[in-house]
Amino acid sequence: MAATTRASGRRVTKKRPVRKVQARRRRLSLPPQPAFARRPMSVEQVDRLFWRAGFGPSQADRDAWTGRTLDEAVDALLNTPQGVLQGPDPVDGITPFDPTVEDAHLVLAWVSRMQRSPNPLPERLAFFWHRHWANSRQSVDPPQLMMRQNDLFRRYADLAANPSADFRTMAHEMGEDPAMLRYLTGEANTKTRPNENYAREVMELFCLGVTDAAGNPNYTEDDVRQLARCFGGWRIDTTNPDDAKSYFTPPRFDAGVKTVFGQTGAFGAREAADVVLSHPSHAPYLVRKLWSEFVAGPPDPATLDELVRTYNDSGRQIKPLVRKILTHPQMFDSLGEPALVKPPVVYVVGALRATGVPMVNRDAYTYLGRMGQIPYFPPNVSGWEYGFAFLNTNTAIERWRFAANLANRSEIAPQDIPDETPEQAVDRALSTCGRPWLSARTGELLLDYARRAPVTTVTRRRARQLLLRTMILGGPDGQVM
Repeated sequence: MAATTRASGRRVTKKRPVRKVQARRRRLSLPPQPAFARRPMSVEQVDRLFWRAGFGPSQADRDAWTGRTLDEAVDALLNTPQGVLQGPDPVDGITPFDPTVEDAHLVLAWVSRMQRSPNPLPERLAFFWHRHWANSRQSVDPPQLMMRQNDLFRRYADLAANPSADFRTMAHEMGEDPAMLRYLTGEANTKTRPNENYAREVMELFCLGVTDAAGNPNYTEDDVRQLARCFGGWRIDTTNPDDAKSYFTPPRFDAGVKTVFGQTGAFGAREAADVVLSHPSHAPYLVRKLWSEFVAGPPDPATLDELVRTYNDSGRQIKPLVRKILTHPQMFDSLGEPALVKPPVVYVVGALRATGVPMVNRDAYTYLGRMGQIPYFPPNVSGWEYGFAFLNTNTAIERWRFAANLANRSEIAPQDIPDETPEQAVDRALSTCGRPWLSARTGELLLDYARRAPVTTVTRRRARQLLLRTMILGGPDGQVM
């Protein structure tokens, strides 16, 4: 096991016995992971868990889990079926959504599902898989192919319904998935004209990364060429778009011997995927990507080793790995100053869940586009950049505009309370917005504004309440989790 120390401002990794590592963690007031996960949670920890593993907490979540252990809460997220969607079905004005006809409806149907899901983790994890195996509707037609792929992602995200879900089986399915075949032109891959697109991306983006931890290339161009021969022969039948499927055509497949990473055989698509997953860079690569979905900052070497071992020893199962990450102490670092930027989808869904505003128009679709993240439309096969890449002059303004639009929705229109004190006005705005995290300084500034704002008329009192809500949802504190 490796332990991390600091010397001259640089990170130095040394080998230490397990007991010494645990002793060092105690000196730093950071308990070993199992002990940490058995401690009662504070309300701040509940909030952190439900933002990182979902789209923010409800007051019911806080009431249910404050004082109970992290182990219990994570087990509930992992073991509770997704359940029946709550609230009214989404509509576009008075028109029910039809994802097969309008792309806006396709996108918002999923956003609405995120908003209305009783257990948020499956949708949050499905969105991770969508970004990991990024395909775009822009290059995939008919839209039913994207919907089918979305269902595939959900099967590997609903870990209560599919507790033994594993990445190996998922990789097998993705190599034959109609949307993936269409997006990366896999249906054009034949024995006479090998197409390298999927073979390259399955190594570069989906399973390995370009280089290993030491900076050495994980694959060669010959590996790409050889791997491409393994994935040929697949076609897509869209005669019935609602039942579109892929099928294998042996005459188009190169049945000859291939050599990938020094392994030789007459590999087909699934055997080739197994060869890729046997590469030593695979497990660390996937672990780091999944870790970054939930935790700010990279895992230390000892943690990475433990997570890789969990993943490999379980047969590449997803559930044990996610559980280890969600119960890791580092996920709860900096509770007083959240360090992850909310991606636009998480930001929008979180605000909708917090306010309880139903989806009755396509506003969310418009604002997600302006913020730079529309589900089903990643910019390229790499998916979206993350973190502060989502915050620039233009997108920050659009987040503010979205918050102002939401605060002014008729479903949560503020009642006029003529004798409401500034403190009561701030508390009412916080309650309407789901009581998200605010720094102490932000709380002071909100109260200062509420005290100075003119409240001599109904219009002015309403303006004060609307601006308080907008500042809570759209201000800097509302952008982090």
